[in-house]
Formats: sequence, C-alpha cells, structure tokens
Amino acid sequence: MKSPILPHMKIAAASLIGVIALGTLSGQARADAIPAACMSVSAASRTMGSASLTMTGYGATLSGNSAHLTVGQVSVQDRQGHLTLPNLRDANALISFGLLKLVHNGNPAGCRGVDGRPALKNLREALHQGAVAELVWHQIGLSEGDSRYTADRITATLRAGQAPGSIDIVFSANGLTSPGGSALPGSVRTTLTIPEQMLDDTKSPTGRITISSLEGVWAKGRLDGNGWVAPGHAANSSSGELHLTITDLNDLLAVIRPVLPTGVSTALSVAQFMGHRDGNKVTWDLTLSNGILKVNSIPIPVN
Repeated sequence: MKSPILPHMKIAAASLIGVIALGTLSGQARADAIPAACMSVSAASRTMGSASLTMTGYGATLSGNSAHLTVGQVSVQDRQGHLTLPNLRDANALISFGLLKLVHNGNPAGCRGVDGRPALKNLREALHQGAVAELVWHQIGLSEGDSRYTADRITATLRAGQAPGSIDIVFSANGLTSPGGSALPGSVRTTLTIPEQMLDDTKSPTGRITISSLEGVWAKGRLDGNGWVAPGHAANSSSGELHLTITDLNDLLAVIRPVLPTGVSTALSVAQFMGHRDGNKVTWDLTLSNGILKVNSIPIPVN
C-alpha cells in the first residue's frame, strides 16, 4: 500500500534532510562545501556576528538552472559560540544542496563527484564540543519546472545526541503548501536522533534513525507518530517500525480528498478498516522487514 499522506509531505521531508546542517551566504557568495559549477548562490544582504549569520533574499540554483531555492530571511546562530562563519556558510550550502537534489530527484551532471561530508564532519565536531546550532528560515520556496513547494517558517535545532556518536534534531515547519492543493498539513514538527556513521557512509548506511515524535496538524485532523527507520538502498534492505495515530480522520479526508490522486484517496479510505479505532482516533502499527510491510500485523509486499 502506498502511504496516503507522506507523498504530499515532500517539502517537509526535504527540509528534514536539509537540517543536518545550517547556515547561509550573501551576494554571489561562494558555497565552499559545494562548488559553484554545481550550485550557484546569492543573497541581497548579510549581517555577521561572533557565531551568527543573518541574511535576506537568499537564493540557490542547481546546475543547469533545473531547481531553485529561495529564502526571504534567515537567522542562524550558535549561542554557545563554537560554530564559526565558515561552518555556517558550508552548512547552508549543504542544506540548500540537499533540498535542491530532492526536488530535482538526483544529481545533475555538474554535481557529479561533489562530496559534502568533509564540511559536515566539521560541523558535527563543533556540535560535540558543545555547539547548539539554531536555524530560523522565513518565506521558503522550492521549485523545479511546474512543481513548487512553499513554507512560511522553518526552524531547526541541532546538538550532540545523548547516545554516543549521534545528533539530535528538533525540526518544525509551518504554512506548508504543495502544487495543486492543500493536502500538506499546516504544520509539521518532529524530533529525531541520527547516528553519525549513517552520515559517514551513505553508500552502505548502517544504524537507526530514531523518531521520538512526529506531529502533523491540518485545519481538521491531526497525525501523531513515533518509531525508528533503518534505511537501505531499497525496501528489501530497509527496516523499521512506525506507530501512527490520526485524530478526526473523517474530517481530514473531507479536507484533503479533493486534492489527492484517486488511488491515494482510495488507499486512505481502505486504511481506515486496517486501523484500530478508539473514539475519534485511528491507530496503525507499521513494520517493515525483508521487503514485507505489515500494517497491524497484516502483511503487504512492497516493491
């Protein structure tokens, strides 16, 4: 079964991938972590502090003019004073690059061989020295061709995780919209723990991403969840457990059904009968192992 909600939360997923680093640049500034031949950047203005950077009118474009990112206003800081301006510049390049690659669905020719891991490693080392990276973005736009995703506000906080060799991330986004309608929730918030070996070896990822909390809120309806994911290169090499609860599902369906593809809308309607109902809440326990997705213990093969 295809997820009825997550395909329409692509901007939230993109942002979440991006928030493993922070920062920003200004005025045709160079992105040290990402070569200019791969991604061009610009900004209308910037103000630098002792461990902070603010910017207006930031933009980034992927090689070949294929995908575009705009941010109206950015504020990035480390209240502990460990992050340097190069950390912030490189981190912003990594965020932008991750977002643009996701909306482009891959690497353009000008980005082949680009490796942001050295810059990311420097940021992670600062986090383990006590840095707490805080990011606030306002008026975000992400587009390619006719597809466009927007958000009013994105915030992220990164710090060294309580578990050895991990990073804790608290992420939120508000005012999310996607092409053709309002299937996206108005707001998303999640708390994650990411093992660092997963960032070091992207070809053979190991470890689990722990999802301590996941919240999505619509005008009517609410999603809550938690669990873990051990991503592989395909469904049969990935595993995970996710516990989801939707409150006021019928009201939510009435809101988003007009903008959902027919197959997805049908899948969500059918999913109601696979859930455990308790008053106005419907709950699903999902597990993925060996290419088999189980929804409340009912096996569903995954291609």
